[in-house]
Amino acid sequence: VFQVAEKMEKRTCALCPKDVEYNVLYFAQSENIAAHENCLLYSSGLVECEDHDPLNPDRSFDVESVKKEIQRGRKLKCKFCHKRGATVGCDLKNCNKNYHFFCAKKDDAVPQSDGVRGIYKLLCQQHAQFPIIAQSAKFSGVKRKRGRKKPLSGNHVQPPETMKCNTFVRQVKEEHGRHTDATVKVPFLKKCKEAGLLNYLLEEILDKVHSIPEKLMDETTSESDYEEIGSALFDCRLFEDTFVNFQAAIEKKIHASQQRWQQLKEEIELLQDLKQTLCSFQENRDLMSSSTSISSLSY
Repeated sequence: VFQVAEKMEKRTCALCPKDVEYNVLYFAQSENIAAHENCLLYSSGLVECEDHDPLNPDRSFDVESVKKEIQRGRKLKCKFCHKRGATVGCDLKNCNKNYHFFCAKKDDAVPQSDGVRGIYKLLCQQHAQFPIIAQSAKFSGVKRKRGRKKPLSGNHVQPPETMKCNTFVRQVKEEHGRHTDATVKVPFLKKCKEAGLLNYLLEEILDKVHSIPEKLMDETTSESDYEEIGSALFDCRLFEDTFVNFQAAIEKKIHASQQRWQQLKEEIELLQDLKQTLCSFQENRDLMSSSTSISSLSY
C-alpha cells in the first residue's frame, strides 16, 4: 500500500497584478497553510517532491515537507527584520545570513534562478557585489534545493573591511599560546570598533549560537559535531557565568517539579479516597437494595 503525499494547491491572488512575485500562493486546505511560491522555491531546506514539468506551471510541494520547513524556520532569525521564520539563506559557505524571501529583496540580496535546471538560491548583498564570488557560487547547488553550502572554487575576493578584520584575526591566532593576554585582545576589539565591525563580529557569534539548537535537534548530527559544539561552548570563558545562572535554573526547575509532584501526590490520595468512598456508597446501596427485596418477598 503506497501513501500518496498531499500536495500544496496553487492559488492566485485576485487583487494583485499578474506576474508579480507575491501573486502566486500555494495552499494546503487540510493544514490551513499558505505560502508564496518564491518563499517555497528559495527556502534552503525545501525540495520539490518530483521533477518539475516545464509545461506545467504548478509546483510539487508536499504538505509534510512544507510543515518541516516551517518548523526549521522557527529557529532562524531574519538578518533584516530580526524576526523568526527566516528559511532563505545566503548560498556562500561561510555566510550565516538568513532571511525571509521578501526581506532579502529589501536588503538588496540577489536571488539567482535557473528554471530549466530547477535551481533557486540567493546571495546576500555583501557577497553578491563581488563578481568572482558570485560566479563561483552560481548554480553550484543541488537541483531544486540549495542544499549544503559548497566550498568556493578559484580566488576568494573579500571586501576591504572584512580583509582588515581577518588580518587581526590571523594575528590573534598566531599569538595564541604565547601571547593571548589583553595586549592582543584589547587592540583587536578596538580595531574592530574603529572599522565599524564590532557589531558585525558579535552578530556572527550570535548567529553561530542560534544555529546550535538546529544542529543538536537534527537526528543526523554526528559525534564529531557534538564534540565541536561542546568545545565551542564549554571552552569559552563567556559561559562560566552562564553555568552559574544555569545551575540556579536547574535548582528552580527541581523545586518546581518537586512542588508539582507533591500536588500530584495529594491529588492521587484524594482520588483514591474518593474512589473508596464511592465503593462504600455503592456497597451500602447494594445492601439496602438486597434488604428491600427480602422484605418484599416475606410479604
